[in-house]
Amino acid sequence: MKRFVAMLLALMMVISLAACSNKTGDDTKDTPNSGTQQGGDSQQGGDSQQGEVKKQDDIVLWTLAADLKQFAERYEAETGNHVEVVVFDSADFSTKIMQTLGSKSKDVDVFVGEPQMLPNFFEAGFSADLSEFDSQVKDRLVDYTYEAGCDEDGVLRAISYQACPGSVIYRIDLAEEVFGTSDPEEIGKHFSSFDEIRKTADTLQAKGYSIFGDTGSLRWFSTSSNPWVKDGQLIIDQDRLDYFDCAVDLYQKNQVAFAQEWSAPWYASMAGPLPQLTAADVDEGTVWGMDKDELMQQGQAGGEGITQVFSYVMPSWGALIVRDNAEDNMGNFGICSGVCSFFGGGTFLTVNEYSEHKEAAKAFIEFCTLNDDTAQWWLGASNGDVVSSKAVLEANSDYQNPAFGNQNTYAFYLKEMEKIDYSLITGYDDTIKDAFGNAIISVQKGQQTKEAAMKEFYTTVITLLPELTIPEDAPYYAD
Repeated sequence: MKRFVAMLLALMMVISLAACSNKTGDDTKDTPNSGTQQGGDSQQGGDSQQGEVKKQDDIVLWTLAADLKQFAERYEAETGNHVEVVVFDSADFSTKIMQTLGSKSKDVDVFVGEPQMLPNFFEAGFSADLSEFDSQVKDRLVDYTYEAGCDEDGVLRAISYQACPGSVIYRIDLAEEVFGTSDPEEIGKHFSSFDEIRKTADTLQAKGYSIFGDTGSLRWFSTSSNPWVKDGQLIIDQDRLDYFDCAVDLYQKNQVAFAQEWSAPWYASMAGPLPQLTAADVDEGTVWGMDKDELMQQGQAGGEGITQVFSYVMPSWGALIVRDNAEDNMGNFGICSGVCSFFGGGTFLTVNEYSEHKEAAKAFIEFCTLNDDTAQWWLGASNGDVVSSKAVLEANSDYQNPAFGNQNTYAFYLKEMEKIDYSLITGYDDTIKDAFGNAIISVQKGQQTKEAAMKEFYTTVITLLPELTIPEDAPYYAD
């Protein structure tokens, strides 16, 4: 319970900060769900069907992902059972769940969670036992999704229709020009370690290109060899120090485009050239004042001070973002492996422990996650989302994706997911990664030395997560 309270306090702090503004540094970490349409479709409510009598097989679903409206419509068409879908903004969702289910509300029957949210929901006792589906999930769905859906005792409590494996998404034309090949296996070698990434950045810079939009891309590789926490101790190994140094180096050597994720320049970079900013411009407060169309026009005009972004590191939902913003670059991207295999985000469905419609809720979850016909339908309806069904991914492994140079992307992702080591994931990761990212930003901008930034990082971790300990031999800790 002590860990739960500490993590809840950290979560509330993060949500409070997010509500004020997006993080302005390069190590941002927003991770929207694939298919989620945030904004206008959102409903801010939870008192569903007040004053109405709900049929036994009708249920209420609270979600971050608007795509579940399509699942609900298909489910009702096939079964006649209604699912009321309430979509929340991501900044409000965890708080709403904690407040509503903390009072044992029966207003919601099914609710969702991303992997980093699930441990808190499980520990609070909000998620019902789904063990009746255990063998099916274990046998039929991607391995890491099964592990993410189990609580600390191995009891299945959440199931996902999605899988969100990661990759490096790179420009085929620039790869051919700079490296003489666009083969995914060969390009992957240039991203196989932080040292190789630094060499790759040097090579690309010599040709006038930026390796990433910003150094936040590296955060996906921050759990490459050890978990952040083991046996109650924070772990800072050589890989994490290499990650730190690589992020600082790329920033200070102007080897990224300073196009922060989710900004207009970031989206514009997927379609073509950008004006090149430097670290000095960013530190002096220079901002991108143009929208995507204006940036594209200036970039296409050519001349001095122009760059192109070579690659993006994101989960599979990020590949859809690149595809949808590529414009004339459509089909000019490939995907390959990087420093380590990873995943990010994903929509897991769980049953409210206090629901009076548990059987109907379970039937809906089974329809969404364990029905191969539904999974096959969703591949088409989503226009490229990666499902969790291994059989469906295997059945589509020969699919040549026109948005990615006719590469067999489902086959790639299926293979990549087999390498994900879920034992490296802990419930502390988001809080620690945020603190580590802030330490990196302070050194990038010359605000602190690495030693001072690391000491402040340790202090932040212990403040937010007082149950953890720092080993005496942790780098820069006792110096």
